Amino acid sequence: MKIADIMTKQVHITAPDKTLKECAKVLKQRNVNGLVVLEGTTVVGLITKTDLFKAILPSYSDIMEDEFHIASFEYIEERAHKLYDRKVSDLMGSPPITISSDMPIIKAGSLMILRRVKQLPVVDGGVLKGIVTLTDIINHIADKLA
Repeated sequence: MKIADIMTKQVHITAPDKTLKECAKVLKQRNVNGLVVLEGTTVVGLITKTDLFKAILPSYSDIMEDEFHIASFEYIEERAHKLYDRKVSDLMGSPPITISSDMPIIKAGSLMILRRVKQLPVVDGGVLKGIVTLTDIINHIADKLA
């Protein structure tokens, strides 16, 4: 089976010049884990809830310098507010890892494991056609085994 058989065709998108606050709002409203970043009609990146969360957390050097940072909710909240005004392009994964709709499902799943990503935009001929997640692949395999 191919990715086209299981991909989600309705893709939630954002633009690289949107703020991270706007991005977080869309992620919450749409109840999705990531957004494909489009510049015009070209896929230029992917931004996920994990990207936002990692950016809010103190860096390793911050923690080593002062353990207070890891335990201080106020510090984390302050970092989140500073982050909100930054642009999607500052945090998005780029260049994006994309796949074609005719890629075998297992190959796409293997790529996700190797590249440590949980979703891949599906692009054919330079046009965004859908998105597939690791959950989509696992659900498909589970259905086949049942």
